[in-house]
Amino acid sequence: MNIEIYSLGTIEKATIELKPFTVFIGENSTGKTWTAYTLSAILGSIGYENYLKTYLDGKIQPTYLPLDEAIKQVLDEGYVQMDIVQFVKDYTEIYVNDVACFAKNWMPKFMNTKRATFDNLWIHFDFSPELKTALVNKIITMSVVSKSSIGNKEDSLNVVKEAGESILYLYSEGEILNKLPRRMIQEFCLRQLFDILRKNLYSEVHVFPTERIDFKLQPEGVLKGLFQEGQVEDVFLPFGKRTIMVSPKQRQKEIEKTPKILEYVQLAEYLETEILGGRVDFDDSKLGNELVFQMEGGTKLELSISSSMVKELAPLVLYLRYLAKQNDWIIIDEPEMNLHPTVQVKLTEFLAMLVNAGLHVLITTHSPYMVDHLANLMQAAQYENKEDIKELFYLEQTDAFIPSEQVSIALFENGTTTNLIDEKGSVDWSTFSHVCSDISSIFPQLITTTD
Repeated sequence: MNIEIYSLGTIEKATIELKPFTVFIGENSTGKTWTAYTLSAILGSIGYENYLKTYLDGKIQPTYLPLDEAIKQVLDEGYVQMDIVQFVKDYTEIYVNDVACFAKNWMPKFMNTKRATFDNLWIHFDFSPELKTALVNKIITMSVVSKSSIGNKEDSLNVVKEAGESILYLYSEGEILNKLPRRMIQEFCLRQLFDILRKNLYSEVHVFPTERIDFKLQPEGVLKGLFQEGQVEDVFLPFGKRTIMVSPKQRQKEIEKTPKILEYVQLAEYLETEILGGRVDFDDSKLGNELVFQMEGGTKLELSISSSMVKELAPLVLYLRYLAKQNDWIIIDEPEMNLHPTVQVKLTEFLAMLVNAGLHVLITTHSPYMVDHLANLMQAAQYENKEDIKELFYLEQTDAFIPSEQVSIALFENGTTTNLIDEKGSVDWSTFSHVCSDISSIFPQLITTTD
């Protein structure tokens, strides 16, 4: 997916290629974080909610003729069937670009600013033929079941699509059409269809801001009850938007329904074992209901007094254990924060493992270790006998090797961006290396001066 951006903060004009593993590099204040967060909003739930409201308020020209006709038929007859595969094929790119078009209206609130202006912001998404084909294939395999009822359960609005089928059914039961305002029925239909367009692209979008240690928990005594009953708790709040964490009981139900999720739970355990050296989870003992870090020796510590490495990576552990689904997109702002170079390199390998496990990853980084090692992982992916070279790497896992076709590295500088991966899969960059050269040249000059 290629993205053109104009007039976003310090960015005048930029082109970005979004791939399963995308890396933003560059000096401070060049637009990396603003771009990452803006894309997360447009492609995630924030853009979806704002666009839905704008559409319902009649501030958008009618765009989705099959959808508008389907809603009219539901209102008139209580039933309609749609070719959802064709709808996804025809309208996903239009939907994303429409959300982007209206982003300037809600960006100040999203960015929590009264001073920055976004009047001239323009963002355009260009879907490749390969992406469009992939979206069609995904929607065919997707199953959809949603129901909204009022009063007795016999009065309801329903959406159903079977996996492997192309037809989606919207229908009413009971007297709900006579009991609800037309706008509420319209909103239900729009919400279901726009959500399908959004989630067919990325299941969910999760942002890990630089302030990753700010965990928001339920009050003591409440957390334990919610945790055991399978309800939800707040984990952390990037940009004021709640990230919901499900309980172990609910997560187990998801695993039984979708076995692929078990792989993400196992990756959470792998992250703890191979990088953290301990376990992050809830403790409901008599000392209180809170997140703790249990070291390998058995000692438990409050997260607030654990090492900075644990604080930085704990949200990723919890996301994988309780939230992750295939085709999620996770955005991590400066994953190297507070990490020793050894851990930065291990984390680079681990993030590549997540991509190979079906997640999408975008990071902003100032770490030469991470960028250089990602180049190593791309080079390793070209080897035929991967088992022979895995011991060269920190985690010694061949599923950390990632083809260059799956990676995009964008350099932000001078109000624009540059793609740093050439046709051979090599990384051509100097944003860090010139600093290294400068530093290394100082010492011999000092020696000469002293002599």
